[in-house]
Amino acid sequence: MISPSHIAIIMDGNGRWGLKKYNDRNKGHYYGLQNIYNVIKNCIKLNIKYLTLYTFSTENWNRPKKEIDYLFYLFKFFYKKNFNKINKNNIRIKFIGDLKNIPKELKKIIKDIQEKTKKNHAITVVFAFNYGAKSELINAFKKILKGKKKEINEE
Repeated sequence: MISPSHIAIIMDGNGRWGLKKYNDRNKGHYYGLQNIYNVIKNCIKLNIKYLTLYTFSTENWNRPKKEIDYLFYLFKFFYKKNFNKINKNNIRIKFIGDLKNIPKELKKIIKDIQEKTKKNHAITVVFAFNYGAKSELINAFKKILKGKKKEINEE
């Protein structure tokens, strides 16, 4: 069987699932996160070299602060719980997206895990974090028009 070299997953619906099943959006986020390592292991078995996980979009900033704080906590939890397994299994972790509004502690973890796994090569797991189509288009146009006096925004 021929496997694709890259799979991308939009991690959408976890909150709605948690609300429906447990009346708690955060439980949905928690259980969604629990599945990530199993997905990574199965990708390695299938010889998939790249897995992109769309984990926190720019639109997620519109959620209640308590939910956003919990999502950031989950990233820290995932890192602490899984780092040894990630490194032992030769998994490389990368982040893409705009990290400027991310809390300092989380930025440090992101930098740390990328640095410590940069030579791993069984699979590269890319977390698209604070990433969205609208913001990417706006940033691309700003780069194209750099130096010109044009205001670029969603409108």
